[in-house]
Formats: sequence, C-alpha cells, structure tokens
Amino acid sequence: KGILCEFDYIALPYTLTEDEKQKKKKIIAAFNAKKESKESYNEADMFTQLSRVNKIAINKIDSFESLISTRPELLKKSIIFVQEMEYGEKLQEVLVKYTDRYHTYYADDEKINLTNFADGKIECLLTCKKISEGIDISSVTNIFLFASDRSRLITTQRIGRALRLDKNNPNKKATVIDFVLDDANENDNNADHQREEWLSTLSLTRRNENEE
Repeated sequence: KGILCEFDYIALPYTLTEDEKQKKKKIIAAFNAKKESKESYNEADMFTQLSRVNKIAINKIDSFESLISTRPELLKKSIIFVQEMEYGEKLQEVLVKYTDRYHTYYADDEKINLTNFADGKIECLLTCKKISEGIDISSVTNIFLFASDRSRLITTQRIGRALRLDKNNPNKKATVIDFVLDDANENDNNADHQREEWLSTLSLTRRNENEE
C-alpha cells in the first residue's frame, strides 16, 4: 500500500565450531543436572544461553565476507546489528578490507557517529544498540542481522529501519541479510529456520500499483 518499501531477503548459512558446540552441550548438561536434582530452573534461561552462542558464532564472519567480497555494495547505507562490542571488533577486521566509511555506535559517547550516519557522512553503522526513533535514516537500504532474537518484535524493529520510504529514492528496494544455522541437530527450538521462513514470506510482498 505504499507504506513500506519492498525488500529482498538473503539467508547466509553458518556452522558452529567444535568449541561452540561443546559450550552448548555444557549449558544443556548443567540444565539437566538441575532438573534431575530437583533444583529450581528456568528453561527460558537455558535457551537464552544457547541462543547467545549462536549470536556470537565466529563462522558467521566468514559467511559475511564471502557475500560482501562479491557484493560490496551491500555495505552502502547499511546497519550491521551484532550482539556485543567484542564481536563487533572481530567483524571490523573484515570490514576494513571493503570500506573505510563505517563507524561504530555502542555507547552514548559515539552518538555523533549515528548523526553522521543519518546525514550520509558514514555509509555503514556497526551497532548492538536500539537505534533512536528520533533519528531520520530513511535512506538506510541494507540490514545485517548477526544477532537476531526469537522475538519478532525486535527483528521487525531492526529490519524496519531499512523499509522506510525514501523521498530521494522513490524506487528504493531494501535488502535484509540474515544468518541461519546450517545444522538441524544444533538449531535450538528451530529459531533460525522459523525466522528464515517468516522473513522469506514477508520478502515476497510486492507493492500494489493500483493503490492510491
């Protein structure tokens, strides 16, 4: 209906390292031990811990570089969402190979980078923060979801940053780049594939040219 722009969805597969798999096994073992000993436990906490391992999976960075080495234009007018600053620092080692027009936005003292990004002085913003609703960044075209919660609300807020209409680009079409665990045995609660199915379906939505 002309409220949002259309978008393409790219799901990049990644795998866990043996160390990451062992971390998840230890989390599950600790949870099962509490369960068997009749200690109080919260299953949601276990899935939160397992999800964090996925969010900071190191092999995502290789998948990311494989994509941008052939499509560096995706870094233009982009926001990259990561789980934490430490992971972002590892990602920067790849970013610097393909662009010098990126900056980070992790803390309030980096807010100038957010403003410069909104003004077009920066092409790519690397962040783990919620982007202020008061900043007009309708030109954002590409979103990278290194960290995506099971909650659809947070994912919707993040991809929505690229789906705003841009009066300076009436034919704007956004791209959402996601990461999907390529191992059914390790995919806790199938969260990655559920998100992939949902966003794939949403990406098929096309503007009705007959709407006024």
